[in-house]
Amino acid sequence: MKKILVAVFVLAAFLVCAPSYAADQTFPADSGPATIDVSKYPKEQQAAYKLFLDKCSTCHTTARAINSDYATPAEWQALVDKMRHKRYSGIHGAAQKTITDFLIYDSSVRKKDLLAAKLKAAAGQGESKAASATVSSSSMTTPAAPAKN
Repeated sequence: MKKILVAVFVLAAFLVCAPSYAADQTFPADSGPATIDVSKYPKEQQAAYKLFLDKCSTCHTTARAINSDYATPAEWQALVDKMRHKRYSGIHGAAQKTITDFLIYDSSVRKKDLLAAKLKAAAGQGESKAASATVSSSSMTTPAAPAKN
């Protein structure tokens, strides 16, 4: 019985401390700026920025998201969806969409070059997939599925 109680206590202590684990890890993006000057952003995006700061700082530094190399809408959608499933994130429903939309908008302003490069690379990959599909179909095999945008 004592072993079970000790195991339960250790597990409970771990679960209480677990949310701070991500915040304790450091990544290169953490060393950059932790805030964005959103004074020239539309009012809607300024409000979304406040929500972003509130929710995303729960588990890690805001600098991590601000300075990451994520830029495309698909990258931000996947990342925010992943974070939504994290315990204590508080990201759900409208908050998920608001944060995702803010990060997409911010990337279109602050990360224009990175966004353009990634979109160009994605388009190039789509063209090469289309080319391989043409080759495959001409050689009497099933063509590859078209790239999803």
